[in-house]
Amino acid sequence: MAKKAYFKQRTNAKIKDLHVRSVNNQRNLVEQIYNLDQDNQALLLYAQLVPGQYHKNTIYDSQASRKCFKHGDYVHIPHPTTKTDCYNSSTTPLILRKEALSKLETIPEENIFSQGISFRPNWGDRTKRVIPYIFAAHALKLFAYSENSEEPIKTKIYSDAKRAKQEGATALVQVPSRRKDVPHYIFKINGIPAVRSQDNLATVLTLKPGTLQDSTGKPVSQRVMHDVTNFRFTYETDQENSNIITFYPHDIAAYIAIIKDQYKQHNLTPLEMNPFPIFSKNLIENYYKKLENNILILDKSITRKDKLRKLHLAEKNILLARAIRTLGHDKTAFWDPSRDGKLKDYNWSI
Repeated sequence: MAKKAYFKQRTNAKIKDLHVRSVNNQRNLVEQIYNLDQDNQALLLYAQLVPGQYHKNTIYDSQASRKCFKHGDYVHIPHPTTKTDCYNSSTTPLILRKEALSKLETIPEENIFSQGISFRPNWGDRTKRVIPYIFAAHALKLFAYSENSEEPIKTKIYSDAKRAKQEGATALVQVPSRRKDVPHYIFKINGIPAVRSQDNLATVLTLKPGTLQDSTGKPVSQRVMHDVTNFRFTYETDQENSNIITFYPHDIAAYIAIIKDQYKQHNLTPLEMNPFPIFSKNLIENYYKKLENNILILDKSITRKDKLRKLHLAEKNILLARAIRTLGHDKTAFWDPSRDGKLKDYNWSI
């Protein structure tokens, strides 16, 4: 499962070859990471990021990280509770997202363990949707790859049906893989707000990716493997249903490609109703890249002699949430074209 060269990261050995500094606690981690010289400095983190409750009844830190990723705190994006309320509301997902994420500023940085954002419509399938922060970051790199390579994201949106105004359009998309052994993924996205109407907010809350099926209902398209294995069960006493919809980098990158294609046709609706955080150039280039390439963390449960490894998904989510809290929503989780330029021009090199 080798990655294409564009997506490769520094190895443990190359990180250790940098000028390394040990950190033994979680205070002011965002500032310390942000101020790293990406080309010459690294942190060795000797503090446990994943809360202790997820380590209960586990042997390996990887098990605790998976539990945190699946069952951890996701910032709920409040929205009008009925379709009628949505119809009468002038708000947008960006406004709702900013209000929800800004509440992180009231929490001490070291006490934030959020994994992403979530929302759940009270109509349609009524299923909770989750967007992990790290997948939103990965999506931007995948989109940039598609824009700067011979493997563009292909989209075909179907919005001519009269019901598309109320239920959203459907798009057939082809997204390149980050792996050498998989050429691309073909799937569909339903519930796209593509036709401007007062139904758009209610529509986007039901946004859902899915596989293509033949006449017998058999899947004929491939989803990312993590989607196949990322099932979960809530605890017995939980009121929340076990089933959730997770948006993966390929889903988010495809939606960004739809925004671009519709913008060319002078349709701003998918952009205005975009439910995904699009990170700023500053956050990606001066922070996210360092999570991937300049940090190792102590893990006594692994077999490596030095007990150091790269960050798990859950740990990256935590550190991205803390960056949003410390640096502010508008400087991190908001893409301003006049400030940040084109997404394809973000610098991903190491």
